[in-house]
Parts: sequence; structure tokens; C-alpha cells
Amino acid sequence: MRAHVRFARPLPAFVLLALAAACGSSGNRPSAPPVPFDQPTVALENVRLRGAGLTGGALDLRLRVYNPNDYDLRAPRVSYRVWLDTVQVAEGFADVDVTVLAGDSASVTVPATVAYAGLRRAGIALAGTGAAPYRVIGRITVGTPYGRLSFPYDRAGRFATLNASIGR
Repeated sequence: MRAHVRFARPLPAFVLLALAAACGSSGNRPSAPPVPFDQPTVALENVRLRGAGLTGGALDLRLRVYNPNDYDLRAPRVSYRVWLDTVQVAEGFADVDVTVLAGDSASVTVPATVAYAGLRRAGIALAGTGAAPYRVIGRITVGTPYGRLSFPYDRAGRFATLNASIGR
């Protein structure tokens, strides 16, 4: 009796590549090391009234950004919502051409518009003591040696009208 031996045909190259890729993406492969990134801190530093129109005012919000990393942060895109007391007075985003040096801080100025109703309510909140609690919430995306990274921020404090300025 004679045994019948059948030889397998070679697999096409694309099938071999697909199998190799599937084996290579198993959960046993070590993952890339995490990016060394410490979140910067953001605080409202000043508010400046640039002008007023028929429906509201134009403000410059100056935020202080502290960079705790050992590398520079470049060209931030800042989104924000600002409350004075319980009144939201501004919301928006801006791309800023500034570099926050490693271990240092920088002022970032972003434009904002506010309706007169919001200004009036914020003025009432500030009228009693000349200061009111503020909260600024948003997200910053910055350029790093590891690509653009994004992080949220949420900062509260007290805003004194003595720090505010009228546009020049």
C-alpha cells in the first residue's frame, strides 16, 4: 500500500505579513514609555476692559501659566470659561504665540467678549467688597518635544477690582 502525501502550497506573502502583524500586536508586547508631562497651573491674573459697544464689552483676560516641566511649552491654544462670583462673564478660545519656558511662568492674554447683562451682574457681585470669587475653567493644548499635548485646568481664587484696569 502506498501512502498518499500531499504538499501544501506556499502561502502568499500578504497572508504571511498579516499573520506576522497579528502575532506582533499581542498583549505581551511592552508598551511605549509614558510621556513625562506635568500639568501646568493656570490662574486669572488680570482683566482689562478694551472697549464697549452696543451689546457688551471687549475684555483681555490675562492668565498666568506656570510650566513645571523641564522643557518649554510652545504656542498654547487656550479655551476658557470665566465666572465672577456665580456669573459667567466670558467664554471662548484663542491661539497664543508665546513660549512658557521650562520651570517658569508666563502671562497669556486671551480676548473675550461679555454682554452688558453679565457685566452688570458681575458689577453687583463686586460692589460690596471690591473683590469677588472667580473661577476659570478650560483646556490648554501646548507644543512639547513629544507633540501637542492637551490638559484641562480649573482654578478658583479672589479677583479684586484694584487689579482690574481700563483699556488704554
